[in-house]
Amino acid sequence: MKILDRYVLRQFLKNYLIAFMVLVGMYVVLDLVFNFDEMIETQNRMTEGGGTSVALLLANIGRFYFFKTFLFFSQLAGIIPVLAAAFTMVRMSRFNEIVAILAAGVKLLRVAMPVIIAAVLLNGLLIVDQELIIPNIIPELVRGHDQLSGASGQSFEVRAMQDDRGALLFAGRYTTPSTTRPATIEQLDVIERHDEMPAAHLRADRAVFDAAAGAWMLQNGRIIRNLLPDQNPTPPLPATIYRSDITPREIALYRSGDTVPLLSTARINQLLERPKSYGAADLYRAKHMRFTQPVVNMILLLLAVPCMLTRQPVNVKTNAMRMLILIGACMATYFVCYHLAARPPSGPQWTNLWPAMMAWTPVVLFGARASVLRE
Repeated sequence: MKILDRYVLRQFLKNYLIAFMVLVGMYVVLDLVFNFDEMIETQNRMTEGGGTSVALLLANIGRFYFFKTFLFFSQLAGIIPVLAAAFTMVRMSRFNEIVAILAAGVKLLRVAMPVIIAAVLLNGLLIVDQELIIPNIIPELVRGHDQLSGASGQSFEVRAMQDDRGALLFAGRYTTPSTTRPATIEQLDVIERHDEMPAAHLRADRAVFDAAAGAWMLQNGRIIRNLLPDQNPTPPLPATIYRSDITPREIALYRSGDTVPLLSTARINQLLERPKSYGAADLYRAKHMRFTQPVVNMILLLLAVPCMLTRQPVNVKTNAMRMLILIGACMATYFVCYHLAARPPSGPQWTNLWPAMMAWTPVVLFGARASVLRE
């Protein structure tokens, strides 16, 4: 590696770290400012006032935003290298370093090459974050500000959720898992079916999900079999366990698609293979957008570099405005396509095709412009 490459790379990595801390820090501060009252109220309900309460509040806030940082990074991974590259190029142009480099016979594209290569490698951090880290901390990421300590979960009713065997699950009250207790169901009813006809009825006063066993442990569970018209029902038999593909993650997906972007690609593919795929549109959107996001991130960088890598320092303001317009247009297109991807036209042929089209639209529209780099 030449001295010029090491110099440019060192400046870029330093600015990348600064941009990361500034953007993620602003994200955390703004989120904290707008939700601090809710956090205080939650903490006051759990503890009495005093120094211990303040220390516990700060500890819970630190834990809460530590995990959120990984999510914030995945959302900002595209703009961080853009700012780092812009700061690097502006600094070199301001101190006439670009003029000296050009006088030595080095092309502008050669100056930007270490930045581009480093950005490609740093995109790997996004892949690691999305595929390995975030899927393993989903319970921490889905906690609301009113669940600061993680001691309480949300509760709601589940009606007629179908598993892979066609059985229907009803939950009088389902409580999401937290850091201190597993997912629970109060008043569980499961109707097993054969050719759309009830074949058995499982009922339990309470069910607790055992993650190690991958099953629901029942309290006061009873099951009645042989409910088909030509059969004689059995008396209520004891039942202590209920095995099904209905897990806390499945229930979260059934209720809302907000958890889909947090899943790994392998898990998304598994969910798409189910006979009854809840939230298929959200799953396909997450799958295709997960693939194109690193590509869009590189397009953002390649749109920014030619604008800021200029031979004339006096044009920095004009070039910065042009960069903001290009970056803003690309990000706005990606944002619109992201939301349109979950709303395919009617017809089964569009279920997978439409999200794929929306995912690749920003690449097609801005890829050609990003590939034109000035010498």
